[in-house]
Amino acid sequence: MLTLIFTPLIAVVLAQAIKFILESIEQGEILWFRFFEPGGMPSSHTALVISLVTAIAYRHGIQSDLFALAVVFAGVVVFDAMGVRRSAGEHAKTINQLLNIMGFRRHPDDGPLKERLGHSPAEVMAGALLGFIIAWLLNT
Repeated sequence: MLTLIFTPLIAVVLAQAIKFILESIEQGEILWFRFFEPGGMPSSHTALVISLVTAIAYRHGIQSDLFALAVVFAGVVVFDAMGVRRSAGEHAKTINQLLNIMGFRRHPDDGPLKERLGHSPAEVMAGALLGFIIAWLLNT
């Protein structure tokens, strides 16, 4: 039972740590905030749900109702990450550009809208691979 809790938890923390490290190296400075934000490589949401699906497959088998439920849940999360949240991020980028061109600001204390919300297919695939590997290592 605890494996089904700790496997996804480890996967999501590791994905966020990888994202934090990669982007800190890329920017040449420590970006602590990236450990707590969505978007980027790899997808931590995908790592979480795929690790859960894989752990359930090991523990209960692929014929179980629990596995079917986990697959449907994972499908919704991945679809949201690549579809809705990615589109919202692209819209935020356009809105920020328009506000800059027109010289408007939202609220004086607010910065620009967050543009990193969703994931590209490559980021989702990296998260899925990470989630699978974590579950495989912890459940075999």
